[in-house]
Amino acid sequence: MNENLYGQNIYFYYDKESGEAVIIDPGDSFDRIREMIEQNNLKIKAILLTHGHFDHTFRANEVRELTNAPIYAHKDEAELLKNPEYNRSGYRGLGISVVADKLLMDGEVFRFENGVELKVIHTPGHTAGGVCWYDKENAVLFTGDTLFKETIGRTDMPTGNHPELLKSIAEKLLILPESVKVLPGHDESSTIGHEKTNNKLL
Repeated sequence: MNENLYGQNIYFYYDKESGEAVIIDPGDSFDRIREMIEQNNLKIKAILLTHGHFDHTFRANEVRELTNAPIYAHKDEAELLKNPEYNRSGYRGLGISVVADKLLMDGEVFRFENGVELKVIHTPGHTAGGVCWYDKENAVLFTGDTLFKETIGRTDMPTGNHPELLKSIAEKLLILPESVKVLPGHDESSTIGHEKTNNKLL
């Protein structure tokens, strides 16, 4: 869903049989998030962040309070999450500060009860602790603001690094099967194969 002020994609990834679910990047629209949970009888097990910019974390604290689900983020994102100047919320007068419950390393996984795994792929560049979440079994990749359809994330904000972002994409994402579906933090979806052929910034 992207019915929010910042045009950011919020993802609900869940098992239809059990209702076990995660929310990826709860950036806004708290009422709509609550409605989705209630209408689909979802059991939120975790809040997974791709990075700490406020448009991806705006409602993270509220969703944690609502669901009692822990917030997961990469260990290198801890300071940016907490610091309104770094996460850019201070510039909007919001002062958002998020403390993750679980700080992760590259390669760690969130595992659903049905065995499906979402693996952390550390992709620094947009931010130092930016990650993508990869479901190998179902060929799905949540890329946050690392990789978009035919473009890439900006690197001119705190902890951003353009050469590092290009390296992350080339060495960690473009090696994945071309059929993998790319679900970015903004705008429409793509595939790894499409980006290899059509993303001129790569």
